[in-house]
Amino acid sequence: MIFKLVNKNMLSDADFVQELKSCLLNDKGRRIFLAEWDAKLKTTIKHRELKRNVSYQRLIRLECYKLTKHLLGTKPYKPFVMWW
Repeated sequence: MIFKLVNKNMLSDADFVQELKSCLLNDKGRRIFLAEWDAKLKTTIKHRELKRNVSYQRLIRLECYKLTKHLLGTKPYKPFVMWW
C-alpha cells in the first residue's frame, strides 16, 4: 500500500512534516493514507477454508479469534497463509 501511494504520486514531499528529527504525515497526507487503508481493508479475497469471499478486515478478525483460542488453550494456532 505504501509503495502504491508513492509510485502513483498520491503522496509527495508536501504531505510530510519534518520536526524534531522525525518525519510525520500532515493532515492532508493522513487523510490520503487513511482513505487508502480503508479501501484496502474492504478489499475481498477468496478464503480457501471458508470457500467464500472475505475482506481483509474480516480476515484480521478471524486471525484474532484463532489467537484467542490458542491463548486460552482450546485450540492450537494455525496461521493463515496467503497462497498468491
